[in-house]
Amino acid sequence: MKRILLPILFLGASALVLDGCKKEPQDTETTSATDNSFCEGEFMRVLPTVNKINIDEPGVHRLGNPGNNEVASTCYTVIFNSQPNQFPLSITVDFGSGCPDQQDGRIRAGKMTTTIDRSVDSIGCVTTIVLDSFYVNGVHFEGTVRLTKLSATSYRKEVIGGKCTKTGANPWVILWACDRTISLVAGASTTAQYDDIIEVSGTNAGTDRNGKTWNSNITSPLVRDMSCSWMTKGTMELTPEGKATRTIDFGDGSCDNKGTISIEGTSFEFTMN
Repeated sequence: MKRILLPILFLGASALVLDGCKKEPQDTETTSATDNSFCEGEFMRVLPTVNKINIDEPGVHRLGNPGNNEVASTCYTVIFNSQPNQFPLSITVDFGSGCPDQQDGRIRAGKMTTTIDRSVDSIGCVTTIVLDSFYVNGVHFEGTVRLTKLSATSYRKEVIGGKCTKTGANPWVILWACDRTISLVAGASTTAQYDDIIEVSGTNAGTDRNGKTWNSNITSPLVRDMSCSWMTKGTMELTPEGKATRTIDFGDGSCDNKGTISIEGTSFEFTMN
């Protein structure tokens, strides 16, 4: 019996030693990072859209004037739900059953209902945007966005109950929330939406399509040029549940859908949707 047991015990010990020497699989998980950037891009777009309506407040009454193309968008309509300059002021941006955005070609549908508590020029003005059956390329975006004016060109942006849902053959749900500072570094005083450039700093948290939570912190302001469909510059650190912190670099300012993720000294490219 001893002659049989000893080889078995030896083999068992060897297996333990060999298993202990095995290299851990490389961490290449990018789902949290890509899901975060997906929701980030559309929620970031809310401020420039609403800001253009706010600064052109008297002009929205010219929607019936076919010569005023800056206000009468070919895609959406703007509807006052209360009397102008009487607060709280309520405005609805209605994309109807869906229309292609003239800049990025994405199909947007549904409504953004905006409530403004005082003059939009006032420091401390709070603008609350509720998404109502709002879709972008078939993805359902839900939640409340609250913008608090900090200065002439900067805002605190909070996304409360953010949710991005795709149905169909491969359904998924992403939960997204943030508390950020947004600065309009270009285009703040013009009615043209797509000359805006915004910088974003702050934190956020969410749950990716696999049910894994994450939290993030922007280490260099994220830049979104509204003439581009993606973030173009900036870095953030993102920590998914049970994983090492990743550093995400959105690029050098060029308009493309590529970014770089660095995980424990290894870097590789990812694609923004």
